[in-house]
Amino acid sequence: MTDKSTGLTDMTVGSPLKHIIKFSIPLLIGNIFQQCYNIADSIIVGNTIGTDAQAAVNNGMPIFFLVTALFIGLGMGATIILSQNYGAKEMETVRKTIQTIYTFVMLISIPLTLLGILITPFLMRLLGVPDSTMEMAVTYITITFIGLIGSLGYNFNAGILQGLGDSKTPLLFVGISTVINIALDLLFIIVFGWGIAGVAVATVIAQAFSWLYGVWFIRRRYPELELNIFRFGVDKEILVKIIKVGLPSGIQHSLFSLGMLSMQNLINQGGPAFIAGFGNANRIDAFVFLPVFSFANALTTFTGQNIGAKQIERVSHGLKATLFLALIVFAVIAFLTLAFGRHLLGLFNPDQDVIDYGMRYLFSVIPFSFLIIIQFMFNSVMRGAGQAMVPVFTTIAGFIAIRIPAAYIIGFYFGLDYIFFSYPIGWVVSLTAATLFFAAGKWKQKSLVISQGKEIGEEVEVDISTIEFEAATGENGYKDD
Repeated sequence: MTDKSTGLTDMTVGSPLKHIIKFSIPLLIGNIFQQCYNIADSIIVGNTIGTDAQAAVNNGMPIFFLVTALFIGLGMGATIILSQNYGAKEMETVRKTIQTIYTFVMLISIPLTLLGILITPFLMRLLGVPDSTMEMAVTYITITFIGLIGSLGYNFNAGILQGLGDSKTPLLFVGISTVINIALDLLFIIVFGWGIAGVAVATVIAQAFSWLYGVWFIRRRYPELELNIFRFGVDKEILVKIIKVGLPSGIQHSLFSLGMLSMQNLINQGGPAFIAGFGNANRIDAFVFLPVFSFANALTTFTGQNIGAKQIERVSHGLKATLFLALIVFAVIAFLTLAFGRHLLGLFNPDQDVIDYGMRYLFSVIPFSFLIIIQFMFNSVMRGAGQAMVPVFTTIAGFIAIRIPAAYIIGFYFGLDYIFFSYPIGWVVSLTAATLFFAAGKWKQKSLVISQGKEIGEEVEVDISTIEFEAATGENGYKDD
């Protein structure tokens, strides 16, 4: 049910499937815009500057993600707390959470920017970046770090609204950013001839504008949220809760980025064409997964609100509906991607070696991706419920402990052409771990609701035995209409 006075969605009543689809569509369109944003960079760079420049961008992004990963996780923690407290109708806590996370972001952005700029050259050398791309890679990532505040603010605006059930407004933000980025790419690269620096400057300007516009829009559209980036204030109890919930996710993102750096080191051994082929195929793969990401994000918000409202049965209904929907949609898109893969890769770079390397990635990864889809859905439920350590463990088990070593072993014995089979090998382990944790059912006992009728930070106890009884007997009044 959508509150027409605010535009926010209450997912604790009504059909789970309808909520997932309705919430996912704007997310999907926004994600498509986001990928168009990235794809436009790759296409323009590959066709105007060249393969070395594409390799430079592909080497730069894992470093940017490494430095920001921890804080992306904290933002996710805030989103989960927002969704659960909105589900419990604790609006005062919602407002305090928004003010706390925004204050934290504003204070941390400058030291984080300086850290990123300082460690970039060292990490580039550690990655074994080819000499032909080193200077361009350092230029690209340094400029990108200068615009870090815009990137963080832009993403936190979207996270706040998604946690409260509004997936349409973030679509506007990403649409604006995408249009500005593409226009500035063409202006700075083709007209001004700024090369790789032009790509980075375009990204920084686009995200900064979208962030500031987003702040203005949220203040105007949702005055009850009281968003003010110039008003600093941290509720210590809420900040502790955000860190408690978000830190595991931040660690997960950090471990993932470290794994990507390790993988990039192996990729770099194949030379610029191999690096570009891998990066271009990665962008196509990410595009294929957009519906899955959207469904998973919707399921996290759905779970958070219903856990906050003590509606355990609805979470199970939502999981089944989302998983079925995700697998069907992915199967159709994956088939079309493999059938037309060479044409799609050719849009990024006409070099046949680059295309061949990209196709090897796609055929090694996409047919097995149903494994990671199931894992995503289990993790989305547990993350939305507040059991944030589970995705961290599954990441360590499947990605760090299995996939990366497998890639190096496969590369050593069979050659770099076959290293992408390490992906499904890792997914089998990750899915097994996620399934065991989900089946254990501890996620049902999580609640992060902070009641304003009590001291801030005091958790509301949830009588799980009562909830499970209601779920089993159908006495909670829920009907899948």
